[in-house]
Amino acid sequence: MNQEMTFNLLTVLGKVNPTSVEATCELHNQTAGNPEGVAAAKYLGDFSHMTYMPTDYAESFKGDLLFLDIWNSVEGLQKFFSDEQVQRGANMMFASREAIVWSKLDNFLNYNFPTPTGHNDKIVGLVLGTVNSLEEAASIHNKANASQAKAARANGLVSHEFYSRLAAPGSPEVLEVLGVDIWNSQEGMMKHYYSPEFQESGLYAMFNAKPASSTWVHPKGSWVEW
Repeated sequence: MNQEMTFNLLTVLGKVNPTSVEATCELHNQTAGNPEGVAAAKYLGDFSHMTYMPTDYAESFKGDLLFLDIWNSVEGLQKFFSDEQVQRGANMMFASREAIVWSKLDNFLNYNFPTPTGHNDKIVGLVLGTVNSLEEAASIHNKANASQAKAARANGLVSHEFYSRLAAPGSPEVLEVLGVDIWNSQEGMMKHYYSPEFQESGLYAMFNAKPASSTWVHPKGSWVEW
């Protein structure tokens, strides 16, 4: 019998202790990028680990750092981060942080496109907010997003996915959702987000309060990722 494999998104967002991009990269590779730690994370179910800083980090380093990890085992994730050495490494890196596990919303219109040859930039657009119900939000999102997919792709969209915050076992459903867009053009991303067509699409009507949005890019340096 084939067992279904489920993937969850882990976001770790925080302020780092180092005072430069270079020092942050070096400490990251010593802690999160330690070969033994990487091997343990992969063994326990971490399929991907990517690092990002705000798109304006080169102009003004403010210490913001984002990890996006894909895990196929929540139990493995919990076991990994309960390790004392992993906790010490995280405390060395971050002055403050928030780690959240997210579950893919399959009833939302999600899509992934191939990246054309030579378009190797990777820019992340995030939108985070609360909704009245996941069913209502999906209906609003899918109608608005379907009308924007062609224009978004023309502007460099690679993937579009929505997640809901994973509730603890026995807890009620959490009505907080996270949208993750991956782009291969920062200029195209901003052109699309600020276009009248996107602004008037009605997409943000899915939220019951103004959502938080941010844009992120892979920082310079030889970061240990997989």
